[in-house]
Amino acid sequence: MLSFVEILMIAFAMSVDAFSVSFGIGCRYNTFRHYFRLGWHFGLFQFLMPLIGAFIGKVMLGFTSRLNMIAAGILFYIAYKMIRESRKSNEEKCSTSDPTKGLSLIMLSLATSMDALGVGISLALYMGNIFFPAVVIGFVCGIVTLFGVYFGNVSKRFTGKYAEIMGAVVLIFIGIKFLVV
Repeated sequence: MLSFVEILMIAFAMSVDAFSVSFGIGCRYNTFRHYFRLGWHFGLFQFLMPLIGAFIGKVMLGFTSRLNMIAAGILFYIAYKMIRESRKSNEEKCSTSDPTKGLSLIMLSLATSMDALGVGISLALYMGNIFFPAVVIGFVCGIVTLFGVYFGNVSKRFTGKYAEIMGAVVLIFIGIKFLVV
């Protein structure tokens, strides 16, 4: 059973990708519309993906009793991807056309929430109501996205690199917890 603090830690870890992307977008696109579009879509997708992942995880639980090992493996892989992404330069993260419209926004929302799908599979181990952790993850991600756009606008030198590495470390520790418990 996960505590509220652990759910918050997962939420912040899942929000790091959204922060990094919104930071890069905020370097150039930072009107109220950009804030709203990114915050709403990133938060919504981060809310939905754990629910979908938990459903997949519960189905998988019927086929294997080693879901904790699968969940830990998924979290380790997501952490690896986050560390790899943190090594990219700002130029690779910033876009030249407005990415907060249409298909581009949907694709960014999916890309930043794919790790939440994996966490949702991991949360299938959580015996309580999965809806609450999903709401927390979505809400935190929406707020963190707003901060990403803001800081992208305010500080062009800050890359979000260290925040992404910290998010990966949190996922690694939670993955270890799944293996130990």
